[in-house]
Amino acid sequence: MELKEQVKLITGNINDDLISLVLDKAKAEISAYLNLDYDTRYDNMAVDIAVLKVNRLGCDGLSAQGYSGASESYIDGYPQEIKMQLDKFKKKWGAL
Repeated sequence: MELKEQVKLITGNINDDLISLVLDKAKAEISAYLNLDYDTRYDNMAVDIAVLKVNRLGCDGLSAQGYSGASESYIDGYPQEIKMQLDKFKKKWGAL
């Protein structure tokens, strides 16, 4: 299944332009983080990051919000499961 279709299916968002943009941004971030050219072996991570980006739209990284105490928490970076995937590739291929 095409990456864009995977993101649409997971998020429920069908905006082609938005999905294409977040996938392009995810691929660029992966390349920058790994200091390598993008490769299709990173596709799973690109989908995960794109889904994260789509789901964060309008929330700007908000992870929790309390109303009576006016408390808010923000997400810092990627979730652990994405970071672990990125670091695995970085260790394996980063020295090339």
